[in-house]
Formats: sequence, structure tokens, C-alpha cells
Amino acid sequence: MKKSNITQVVILSGGRGERLISLTKNINKGMVKVARKPFLEHLIELFKANGLKRFLILTGHAEESITEYLGSGKKFGVEISYQHAPSALNHGARFARAIPLLDDFFVLHKNDIYWPFNLEKHLARFNELNVPSMMTVYRNKNKDGIYGPNNNVHINKKGLIERYDNRLSPDPFYHGQDIGFFLLKKQVVTENLPLVVPDNFCLHHQFLSDLAEKGLLGAFETNIPATTTTDVEWLQKAEKYFTSQTSTPRSTQYAYLHKTANEIPIKMVRRTS
Repeated sequence: MKKSNITQVVILSGGRGERLISLTKNINKGMVKVARKPFLEHLIELFKANGLKRFLILTGHAEESITEYLGSGKKFGVEISYQHAPSALNHGARFARAIPLLDDFFVLHKNDIYWPFNLEKHLARFNELNVPSMMTVYRNKNKDGIYGPNNNVHINKKGLIERYDNRLSPDPFYHGQDIGFFLLKKQVVTENLPLVVPDNFCLHHQFLSDLAEKGLLGAFETNIPATTTTDVEWLQKAEKYFTSQTSTPRSTQYAYLHKTANEIPIKMVRRTS
């Protein structure tokens, strides 16, 4: 598979953020502020640093809190479009409704996870594996993953994900956990989604797990932990992480973009002010 051009980032940002409901009752979860910026803004800066400037945000709950702040993206030097669906829809159904707006090749991400994504290295691994889809997998050797000490991803010797389970397990059969970054070909989406997608369809543990069972999902493995805003405890950790970055020159902050993930010491992500 030849290296493909990729310019679009699709961000899932529709749910209510129930574990942060005191903060998300009237705003979208992606708009919760971390280090004085909405988390979505941090993500846009991350992807922009990788040369990705076209965004499709799949909205639901409190859509206006996103659209009023981000708008067309012009003030951030990017282009943003939106697809709205009812907040009650699961992310799989929300994603399915956006198929007509997807590029032939795109990055898929969630609105609540941050990790030093490197597009160049991901593309190299994607082409090496010769697959139509790829997941970034945290190896969780230090048991400090965003979903806790247990794992739900099994990777074979070829670098393909064979199992992506909906339950985390301490079983050493599992090698890591998903941290929310995916590279996807539109064709693998259209050929493998069900003809009728129910409102409760789970993108991760119905669609992506199905790709894994079919040998269509590759793994980009990393030992660098992510941070997230999934709940109050992790929100505090994310605040500490981003606050520590504000005193670092931007050129230094994004130095990791020129390295492979495994070349970055774990302490870089865990640094505190």
C-alpha cells in the first residue's frame, strides 16, 4: 500500500459526559476547560502541528457550545465543519451518519483524550502493515493507562489486532488499551458497517472489534501514556499536564513530532510544574 495523503480529522464529540455532568450539563464535554482552554482547542493545536487543518466534528449534546467558540476554525488557522445528531445516539450511529462527509482516508479521534500524536510515524506504520485501518495502542506496562491497569487489546506477531474486547482484563493475553487515535480508509468503513445501523451501535466494540476479527485492524504501539478528561480525577491530571506545558516554548512542546513515540521518555508526559 503506497503512502496516502491525509488531511481530514474526524472528532467524535456528541455525548453528555455523564461522569463530568456538573461541568457538562450546559456545555459539550469537549469544551471543558483545561489550562484555560477548551480541551477541543488543545486537540486542534495538536493536529495542526502535524499539518492537519481540516476538521469534521460530530456533535450532539450542547452543540452550540462548540460551534459558537470554534466557528469555522478561521481564527485558529484551520477549517472546521460539523455534523449534528441527537445526543442519545451512540458514537457508532453518529459516525455512520457522517459517512458522506468522510474523506477517502482520515484520522478519527475522540474529544477527551490527548497524546503526542505523530502523523508521519503513524503513516509509516500504516503503510508497513498494509492495512485499511489502524489503532494507537498504549502498552500499559506501568499499569497507568487511562482505563486503569487492565487491558483489552491483543496484538499478534504481525502487528495486527486480533482481539479488541469491550471488557478490560488482567489476563496477560492482552497487550494494551486503545487511546482513541485511529487511521481509517473510508472504504473499510462502507464495506464493514451494517446496512442498517441502530441508534445504540458501538463504534469501538461492534465495528472496530469486527475489523480486528477480520484481520483488518493494525496496531501502532506506544509506551507513552495519554491523558484524558473522562472523569474528575483524570481532569485534574490533565490540568496538571497542560499547566506544565505552558512554561515550555512551543517549539519544545512539539519536538516529539519529529520522533517516534517510543523515543520519548515517559517522564515527559508525566512532568509536573
